Amino acid sequence: MGLIRDILVGIASLFKGLWVTLVNWVRPKTTIRYPFQRREVSPRYRGLLVLRRDPETGKVKCTACGLCERACPVGAISIEAEGKGKERHPREYRVDYGRCMFCRLCVEECPFDALATSGDYEYAVYDRDGLVVGLKQLAAEGRAQGMSGKELRGEKEEVAATAEKPAGSSEAAP
Repeated sequence: MGLIRDILVGIASLFKGLWVTLVNWVRPKTTIRYPFQRREVSPRYRGLLVLRRDPETGKVKCTACGLCERACPVGAISIEAEGKGKERHPREYRVDYGRCMFCRLCVEECPFDALATSGDYEYAVYDRDGLVVGLKQLAAEGRAQGMSGKELRGEKEEVAATAEKPAGSSEAAP
């Protein structure tokens, strides 16, 4: 009696598997042709960090208070500040994406709303040193939120030219 039962259970599971195959065969395809089509990311996606700019002045909102650096559980952010009081701004702002957990604690901690995460998910490099991003690139990414990382890395000369100049500089930022 046990042998007949096992055979019937096997046949039932075979038909169940064939049914799943048939249902998925007639279902519309959801394949995305990746380089040409890109999937929309959720607004809650924890992508790469960007430094936001003040829309009125065009300067980076960051005051180099260091709260994001202290909030980072793995120490992926390092800030060097210059200036005092209201004139304080970051001289150097580095993020090591090789260490970053993309936890977004730094964004939540920022009292000036100077940090945000982008929807960029294309950030492959051949060398770990390429995962360390500085102030100029973070500020350029904040300026061009809609651009992909590949496009941003392709415009390094423009990034260096459009980055914010220090407050005491005689040249005006373009």
